[in-house]
Amino acid sequence: MNAPTFKIGLLAAVAWLATGAAQAQSSVVLYGLVDLAVDHYKAGSASGAGNVWKLNDGVVNGLNGSRWGVRVSEDLGGGLKANAVLESGLSADTGALGQGGLAFGRQVFVGLSQASLGELRLGRQYILSDSVMGLTNPYGNASVANQGTASTNAGRNLPFWLNAPRANNVVQLATRNLGGFVGTLQVAPGEGTADRFHGVKLGFGSGPFNIAASYEWNESRTTGADVNKSFTFGANYNFGPVKLLGGIQLNQDLALGSGNGAFTGNNLLVTYSGPAFTADEINGYSIGVQVPVDRFTFGANYSSVKYENAAGADATLGKAALMGWYTLSKSTFLYSGVSFSTGDLKDYIAENRVFQAGIRMAW
Repeated sequence: MNAPTFKIGLLAAVAWLATGAAQAQSSVVLYGLVDLAVDHYKAGSASGAGNVWKLNDGVVNGLNGSRWGVRVSEDLGGGLKANAVLESGLSADTGALGQGGLAFGRQVFVGLSQASLGELRLGRQYILSDSVMGLTNPYGNASVANQGTASTNAGRNLPFWLNAPRANNVVQLATRNLGGFVGTLQVAPGEGTADRFHGVKLGFGSGPFNIAASYEWNESRTTGADVNKSFTFGANYNFGPVKLLGGIQLNQDLALGSGNGAFTGNNLLVTYSGPAFTADEINGYSIGVQVPVDRFTFGANYSSVKYENAAGADATLGKAALMGWYTLSKSTFLYSGVSFSTGDLKDYIAENRVFQAGIRMAW
């Protein structure tokens, strides 16, 4: 997409949404959340790491990352609304800002929504695969069951499922709900310092059934080639006594240095019992179950990936997890979980076994 086309498309989207105006009515909501957990990590025998206890903010496999934010909505009449969100992450264990010290690192955007058409958003936002992945996990993208959490392989972060989970400079356009279907498009110009990022998503929800798929990729700012191609599919069905969840993620032509999008990591080197290799493809699946029992909610899942490259090298890593939470109130939960690694890399990661117990409160 060239610059003139991009500008024309953005102006057209604004015009499409901005149909009518009337006396404005505004609402401002201040909200927050604090989540902390005690974690124990048992390292793999060949990982080079030691066993360790930690007090971690919820962003590290808790139920939620700690945050505070402001949500604003202004009714412009005729179904048209102006919306804005400013959300700041923090590490509740130290008091430091989260997301690398960004003032509003979790998300910050402004937009227009029209009930009969859809919504336009501009700013730092969650990428589309994040919500798709959330359909596959008994606790959304949370707890020790989260397959979006990277592993520490021989001292280096190695992605499991790709889950950025946010991107900068995103222009997002979503359709209205069409009989349960919602389509979404994202574009983030590289601005000369990062690769251009693109994403599309189609989702469907009706009663107990939810299904969605996303496809995301970068356009390299140096070669112009499409890289970091990521397809994510997720679905779940709530039978009442039990909820079943599952999904797949297929990642190809992975490249370092994108600076924005689904993969922003700085390592693809895989270390295990065979010769170390650099992966350019990561494919995985996940299957899980969730069972509510009075105030308890129990869950279990198994996720696995295979690292591969064009030369034919490959290695596997899996994770089995059990967890549960107890509802103290509508906004306060106690939770705990354990996970166990499997596959070729299990002895080469610092998170071979993980135990966790925490508390989360929101307002």
